[in-house]
Formats: sequence, C-alpha cells, structure tokens
Amino acid sequence: MERAHWAPVSKTVARRIEEMIAAGDVDGDGRLPSQRELSLQLGVSRTSVREALSQLEAAGVLRTEPGRGTFWQADKRQLNRRAMNANAADTLAGIARGMDVVSEDATYSKLEISRFRYLIESQSARLAAMRITDAQLQMLERNLNAFKSQTRAADLEASAATDFEFHHMIVRFAEVRLFSDMHEAFRSLVMHAVRMYKSQYNRAWEPVAEHERILEALRRRDPDEARYYMQSHITRSAERLGITDASEIL
Repeated sequence: MERAHWAPVSKTVARRIEEMIAAGDVDGDGRLPSQRELSLQLGVSRTSVREALSQLEAAGVLRTEPGRGTFWQADKRQLNRRAMNANAADTLAGIARGMDVVSEDATYSKLEISRFRYLIESQSARLAAMRITDAQLQMLERNLNAFKSQTRAADLEASAATDFEFHHMIVRFAEVRLFSDMHEAFRSLVMHAVRMYKSQYNRAWEPVAEHERILEALRRRDPDEARYYMQSHITRSAERLGITDASEIL
C-alpha cells in the first residue's frame, strides 16, 4: 500500500503565505503580519513560520527591513505563476507516484539524481544567462548572501534549502516550464541526495564558492561559461559527497 505523500511543514506554510499575498490579504504597503500573528492565523509553530519566511526571502519573494518588518516584493502575477507551477509540480509528482515511478518506497540512486541535475540544471544555466534580468540577478545575490550566513552558522538544514532554491531559481529563469515543474517535483529527492552532513563540514564552503562562480557567469550573460560552471559544480558536488566521479555522470 502506498504511503501518503509528505511535504515539510515550512514548505506548506510558505505556499499559504504566497496565497495570502496573491489574494491581497496583507497590508497595502506589502508588510506581512508578525511571525506571532502568522503562527496564530495559520495554526502552526513560529519555527515553521520563520523557516517559511526564510525560504521565501531566499527565493526573492520577500525582503526584511530591520525595525520595520517583512515585506513582499513580487507582483501578484509572479505569485500566481509560482502557485500554478507548484500545483503543476504536485500533479506531476502525483502522476509519477501513480505509475510506480516515484513513491515513498521507490528509490533513485544518487548517481541517477546527479545525472538528472547535470542535464537539466546545466542547460537551464545556459538559457538563463541569455535571458536573466537585473532583478533576477539581485534575487540570486540575496540567496547567495543567505547561503553564506547559514553555512557560517553550520545550519545545514537551512543551507540545504537555500542551496536548492538557488538552483531552482536558475531553472525557472531559463523559462522552460517543464524543466521547472520537473525540478520542483523532485525537490525532496534532490535535497536528500545533496545535503551535506556535519562530518563533511570542513568542505562546506566549497559549494558557496561554486555558486559565486555560477552567479558571476550569469552576471556576464555568458551562456557557455554559466553552463560550464554549473556542470563543474554538480560533478564536484557528487565527488564531494562520495556519490561518484565526474566520468560516471557524463
């Protein structure tokens, strides 16, 4: 018997906050209720709210102004597109589970996941370099800053989520919706495969430096360089985590 699909509480809370914003259930100036108010309103812990807000800020949907609060900065059309993409991803994952391709019992090797990422993310980086806007570059910069802070604090769970969001934004910026839907549908599998453990923390800054090189290539709008640095990052990640060597991914 197939088990129920499970999603992290913070991810569900993040989606509900986006739905609130898209529906206009926030102040006219875009300021969100306090974490305490959101916790009571949504019936979840403040920890889940805090994690959800961190994810949305890393994705460029929110910004925090010290002493003033948290404000949304994506227009409603963007939020509606995100909601549609999330629903499409849920549908895709549901179809896959119905075909016995993805379920709680099914397994994909870390090598297979690395190959999936190598193909989709490297091509997405190339396409994104040709299409990326200044606003999207700023979103990636904010994500990178959050990634650095979380890595310094050895917050491996938060940094894993921020790491995935960096890659997922680049896939979205490629503007191939099928890529984006597939990437989102397999979020939990990808994160499980690439998450670093405390025993590997001595190498935790390596992915930060690799993200910096990818972002710099995107700033230069250089598609071949962006693809190269993304491919290098994914193969180095596989080697770093003991998954495989580069020759097996190619």
